[in-house]
Amino acid sequence: MDPMELEEIRELAGRMSIRAIARKLGRDVKTIRAALGRAPRKPPPSKLEPFKDLVRDLAVKGLLGPRILREIRERGYTGGRTILAEFLASIRPAKKSNAPVRRFETRKGREMQIDWSPYRLQIGGVERVAHCFSMILCCSRRLFIRFYRDERLPTLLHAHVEGFRYHQGLTARAVYDNMTQVTLGRLRGRPIWHEHFLAFAKHYGFTPYAHKVGHKERKGKVERPFWYIETDFLRARTFASWDDLNAQAMHWLETVANVRKHDTTKRFVHEAYAEEQPLLVALPPVAFGTDRCEVRKVAVDGTVCIDGSFYPVPARLVGQHVRARVYPTRVEVLDAAGTVVAGHEVPDTPMRLPTPGEMPHPSQPSVSRSTLEAAFLAHFPGAADFLDGLKGKMNALTPIHLRQIEKLTALYGEAGVRAAIDRAAIYRNHSANALTRILEQAHPEIVPEAPIEPITGDPAALGALDDIDPGSPEDYDFDSREATDGPKA
Repeated sequence: MDPMELEEIRELAGRMSIRAIARKLGRDVKTIRAALGRAPRKPPPSKLEPFKDLVRDLAVKGLLGPRILREIRERGYTGGRTILAEFLASIRPAKKSNAPVRRFETRKGREMQIDWSPYRLQIGGVERVAHCFSMILCCSRRLFIRFYRDERLPTLLHAHVEGFRYHQGLTARAVYDNMTQVTLGRLRGRPIWHEHFLAFAKHYGFTPYAHKVGHKERKGKVERPFWYIETDFLRARTFASWDDLNAQAMHWLETVANVRKHDTTKRFVHEAYAEEQPLLVALPPVAFGTDRCEVRKVAVDGTVCIDGSFYPVPARLVGQHVRARVYPTRVEVLDAAGTVVAGHEVPDTPMRLPTPGEMPHPSQPSVSRSTLEAAFLAHFPGAADFLDGLKGKMNALTPIHLRQIEKLTALYGEAGVRAAIDRAAIYRNHSANALTRILEQAHPEIVPEAPIEPITGDPAALGALDDIDPGSPEDYDFDSREATDGPKA
């Protein structure tokens, strides 16, 4: 740049902006700024910048863009989704291109697609297999999901009825894969339908359709939502119970899945459903019976065994045969007159349910794992590292150790246990056994009382305790013992 142009730039700088000078002289803004000796202007910080570490953590957990956007907006993010998508693309590996598939759309009220997908979820602090039932209206893409313990035919029919009620109707056709609950196989390429399922379909007025084996793309509208359910709803969530799982699923349907703008149809799901719902098949006035009927003989202890669990019934029915209606989440027992005499919730694992009024066994308190951990931290707020170490070392046995620490607290007091926790943490020995040893050494004067166990057994043996010899110890010596035929000393 010659001196005359440099002088002109300096003269114009007193009354014009750098951008205006660049336009006037046909120069780049950076050149004008360098000529004036000014540092380049730094771009304003991105609105996403304070949230990038959080976005990385959520992306590592497998969460996708829409879910991450909701999470960071709840924490104050005010930017758009484009800058978030660009950042996610920069930190994720490139996707492989897939072969194209042909898409097709169906008319309103014409078709729904149904399928199952199992997931391993944390329910009540325990990892369990939850079977997700999914029913989607193909035109509007309105989705219904519900989680069950199994995929049996009665459970499948129960899930259908719940889905029909949620959608306030059903379509003329339902598409399935070749699940054994629906079809028994194929004869000359045609499906052999399960007789009970056909009666169910006839009752509600829809035609079942099973696609060709290996042709999963035929029901892609219900296959795709499972990926959406896993990434947007299930990941990074825990559930207190089965009821909590299904309650959160329903909230997610109402606030996220069924009010979003669908990427394929480019329409809001709830608006498309409002147009499709009047064309759905109306529900019959009487629902189809989806329960499973079983006949059982009441055992001598007043229980009936169903699916490995023992359910109590009135004692007057001992020795009689009763009918049981088994639902996915509940069991009802009926007497010979058809009256419901007992009703119980199905437990998560097979067990013997206590009779009404019976106190639960002290070794099985009805306290969840999360409640035990919260109670421990309430007593010892500074022991979070100890709890983390205990869970990392023996996760499955954590509740047992926490119950033992509760007993130690009652015996030695909170101050004593707190000091023992601090000492155990020094040696990184995070267990109730370590606390017991430390407390026994520090407080030798405290002796735990042995638990009093009830005496049980043969009544004759118990009665023998009342036979007291009236003699005194002085009446017995070696010479007074009766002679035996054994070998002499």
